[in-house]
Amino acid sequence: MTQAISNKSHWQQILIQQKLANARRWLSLIESQDDPTTLVSTDYDNFLRALETTLLSTETFDLAYQLIQSIYIFTLDYADWDRWLIYLEKALEISKKLHLQKEEATLLVQIGDTLYRMANLKRAKKLYKRASELYKNLNDPVGYANTLTKTAILIDLQGKINESIALCQQALDIAEGAEDKEIVAQVHVYLSRIYYRSRNWEAALDTAQKAYEFYRLKGPTKLARKTLMNIIAIWAELGKWQEVDDVSKKLVNELTASGDIRTLSQLKNNLGVVAFNQKQYQVAEGFWQEALNLHSQIQEPTEQATLYNNLGVVYTLISEWQAAEEMLNRAVASHKQLGDVYNWANSLDNLADLYEAQGETAVSRQILQEAHTGLLPIADSPHALELLNSIAKRLERLTPQ
Repeated sequence: MTQAISNKSHWQQILIQQKLANARRWLSLIESQDDPTTLVSTDYDNFLRALETTLLSTETFDLAYQLIQSIYIFTLDYADWDRWLIYLEKALEISKKLHLQKEEATLLVQIGDTLYRMANLKRAKKLYKRASELYKNLNDPVGYANTLTKTAILIDLQGKINESIALCQQALDIAEGAEDKEIVAQVHVYLSRIYYRSRNWEAALDTAQKAYEFYRLKGPTKLARKTLMNIIAIWAELGKWQEVDDVSKKLVNELTASGDIRTLSQLKNNLGVVAFNQKQYQVAEGFWQEALNLHSQIQEPTEQATLYNNLGVVYTLISEWQAAEEMLNRAVASHKQLGDVYNWANSLDNLADLYEAQGETAVSRQILQEAHTGLLPIADSPHALELLNSIAKRLERLTPQ
């Protein structure tokens, strides 16, 4: 009896060692790839099994942490956030137990990124703040700059554009002082997103191109493709149809081959914008529906809300009233949940268009009044003020004399 138990323990140890050796093999494999996107996509479950094994003990935390860092950027687009939240919080617990503050700070940021995609922006902001304090205490300028830019995006969603740009500029100064080109490029990506949301197309294009020049030299990586997507989105707004067409066909093939669903959906959205701006409404609707179908696999809340709004607008223009109402109501609810005041008001403005087109001016007026009131706290932002003034003129026109 005693011998049997002893043998069982022995074989259990061998099994654990085999699993750890397998985890090391997967880590070595991914580190040998220039662009591991396809590898992570095809062997996702194998990577997760390896990660689960390494998270069972404090003794294998270093291997677990390396696995997380090697695959996390690729898994953000899989909408597997509930499971990743468990992995990351377990890793965070171990890092605290081992007093590894740098690893703790990195994991706090990654949990914040996951919560952002789950539309839990309030908790994400708190975790970014905790991480920034740790990075500051550790005298880690790169980590500190990174958390400042992520916080800036959340502040921008609240309509505080000047504050968000100031935070990014602070991060840029820190990154340039540290002479870290990687984080400088990342800050430019975030700045581009903020300028894009505020409809400052030239500044958005300039910052996106600065980032892309850095990523392009590193080859056809995920970051290079995502930054190029930002540039395509801006070209679409600037009416640079030929530039969009020249790049997008090749990019569709690359994204499809790599299984990068999120970036592919962004590209479909941008192609919809191009078609819409050329008044090709049926074509735009097709691209946006394709993007929305792709989003059913990843469910990224900010982009999904944008797609609902875009489809609502195009359905209004082609007199598909019921579909337009459904999409715009979803957009309004999604933007409200995210705390995105500007886009919430913009979707309400579009919903008012729908009711006015159907002759329901009283309902339209009521919706516009709600949007006008909601925009007042962020009226110091130029794009918000522009929308506010537009709504005020519409209210004046629709108010009975």
